[in-house]
Amino acid sequence: MLKIARYLAAARTERDPDAGFSIVEVLVATLIFMLLSLGIAQATVTSIRLSGDQKHRVTALSLAAGEIDRVRALADPFNVPTLDPPDVVTIDGTDYTINRTAEWVSGTGTDIPCGGAGTANLQVKRVNVSVTWAGQLANTSAVTSDTVLAPIGRINDPTQGTIIIAATKANGTGASGVTPTVTPVSGGAVALSTAPPLTDSDGCSYALRVKPGVYSVSISKSGYVDITQNATPSLSVTVVAGATTSAPFGYDRAAKFTMTFAPGAPSGTIFATNADTSFVNTYGTFYLAGYPATAKLYPWGVGYVPLAGHYIAPTQLSAGCRSVDPSEWQAGTPGGGPALAAGDHGASVAAAPGATTTMTVPMGLLKVNSTKAGTFKAVSATPIAGWGDPGCGTGMTYTFANIVANTDTNIALPFGTWTISVTPSSGTAALTLTPLNNVASGLVSGNTVMLDPRPVAP
Repeated sequence: MLKIARYLAAARTERDPDAGFSIVEVLVATLIFMLLSLGIAQATVTSIRLSGDQKHRVTALSLAAGEIDRVRALADPFNVPTLDPPDVVTIDGTDYTINRTAEWVSGTGTDIPCGGAGTANLQVKRVNVSVTWAGQLANTSAVTSDTVLAPIGRINDPTQGTIIIAATKANGTGASGVTPTVTPVSGGAVALSTAPPLTDSDGCSYALRVKPGVYSVSISKSGYVDITQNATPSLSVTVVAGATTSAPFGYDRAAKFTMTFAPGAPSGTIFATNADTSFVNTYGTFYLAGYPATAKLYPWGVGYVPLAGHYIAPTQLSAGCRSVDPSEWQAGTPGGGPALAAGDHGASVAAAPGATTTMTVPMGLLKVNSTKAGTFKAVSATPIAGWGDPGCGTGMTYTFANIVANTDTNIALPFGTWTISVTPSSGTAALTLTPLNNVASGLVSGNTVMLDPRPVAP
């Protein structure tokens, strides 16, 4: 600054001793002063933040050491699970987050994760503690500390084995408080002298010193289902002497779906007494009997597409049963009628664990009038070529309550081609069939009708 001032003064003297500073000279000097001030201010702020961050780091080191001391004081490593959620401690107005992960390790140093495929015996438990704090500088790392916990007594026997039971929620975290049951089946298996405890926060439970043989491992918890919609799923495991075997389960609190079948159906529409409902997603197809008012399902994040009827993809079975899925119907002009757009089953519906949401299931509607009262049936039929039904090679038969003679009866059926029949107590019944929600006239040939989900093409 002094050199600049002298330079400006010299330049002014050469021009005119009484001229003073020009506006340009003042602006340049002000700009240079601002740049220098900003640099000094930034350096001061950084120094203050570094000093504060160092203070927080010292506190975090103390918290990490305290957590390590706390887990070392526990006599049983089985009582030291991963912290989920982490602990949050507030000191002098700053929140510190304490994360703790715990993993069993074999004698060779190999991790034995809960539900993993490892077979080595449990030896020691490795515990890692990391502490972070609110306002932590982006380029500074968390404070970490590690320890290893060894059981007081021997937990393995070279003539026996171990079973690790793992229950994992849909989000990948452990399902705690789940009751495991281990039952001997064959091969020398015997009943356990001590039942395995409830799963911990990692979703883990352990059956120790198990005689070699085949065992059935099942789990249960009120309101929970597994990935196949089973409330009490089970697995068969084989225990080998000197080794560990795992029984992993996907298990979470069921999501509740309030079901509406055949929306817009006329009042009094009847449904089959032996129906089933398909729930389809990328993990497969799941089935529930009937048309339930509510469905409790595993809370897959991808959700489910509900379909009336027993859907089977061609990849699951050579012929499959595709008719019941509207999205399997291709665009076309069946029977020379109006052009139809491709069918659409709508978006998948998802719900969080324990949450409730609505689910709508479209169906074909058919008005039936019979000259005779009797037992009413609908049997899936071979589609007629050119009409666009993708087909149902496995076949379905649905039974309805007895219908009244010479009375219009509205029924709901999955989409597809159906042969309708009435078995009266005597004589032969003549039927009149009228599709109600086909946007085109639909195919009716004698006692065969096609219920088509496709809309008219735009």
